[in-house]
Amino acid sequence: MIWSNEDGGTNSPALMARWGRTTDIEWAYRVEVDAEGKPVPGTGVYQAPNHQTLNFAGAYENSRPLLETCTSNNNLCDKVDDPMRFSLAPIESLPAGRTREHIMDTNPWLYPIMGQEMTREGQIESPSDPDTPDLGDQRTYLYLAVSHTTSPSDQAGDVGLSIGVRLKGSDKLYTSNHDVTSWSITRNGAAATTVELPVGTKPSDVAEVVGLRTPVQETGASVTVTRITRAFFLQQDYLPGTSFIDWTGERTLTQSAPQAALWTAGN
Repeated sequence: MIWSNEDGGTNSPALMARWGRTTDIEWAYRVEVDAEGKPVPGTGVYQAPNHQTLNFAGAYENSRPLLETCTSNNNLCDKVDDPMRFSLAPIESLPAGRTREHIMDTNPWLYPIMGQEMTREGQIESPSDPDTPDLGDQRTYLYLAVSHTTSPSDQAGDVGLSIGVRLKGSDKLYTSNHDVTSWSITRNGAAATTVELPVGTKPSDVAEVVGLRTPVQETGASVTVTRITRAFFLQQDYLPGTSFIDWTGERTLTQSAPQAALWTAGN
């Protein structure tokens, strides 16, 4: 399920850095089904407060489990006391190798909702300044999806990945985590992130995208980046523009060589 934002948990600038959006995307309910597609009684579980996985013990309505958001970071309870009903159809699936934000990309109307929520909450810095970690106008960010692995893999939470962007005519490096180590991507596989850039930056202004090994805690682990599957800016109406990067390769970042160019304009 996708919420427009969360009022607790990860703050909005960190969400942009670590997850590439300020929506909140959480799994809600899981159940086993038999060969005919019917739910197997007693197998339903849900995401409870503190991200626990608990057996569903609530009521069903029209064969659907009743769940209610009950925490400030959108965890759920199976005791429902609100008469409102939102009956969501699980009709979309996530392709292998894609980030969970892929569902936002295939439902682009979610990006304007995201922007409206941040504006409504007064979270947008004015004027937007990429040199501060505060949340800027979300149309000034480059939205990227990258794939990487940390080796050893169990150290992904210690040694993460950040993304840097250089613009044409300048050596300045803008980073996805605003140089806050805990805002790096600390999970293996496909992940989304954003890089805040000066107001008015266009795809044609981007000179280079760089992978940055970012240790939260130094363990000596290496980070290998293998793909950039999309890179776009939000347009004036907050809808995603056309992606202008689709890169596949292999760049290994180490303690002695912690950064490498992933994509360069014209190559």
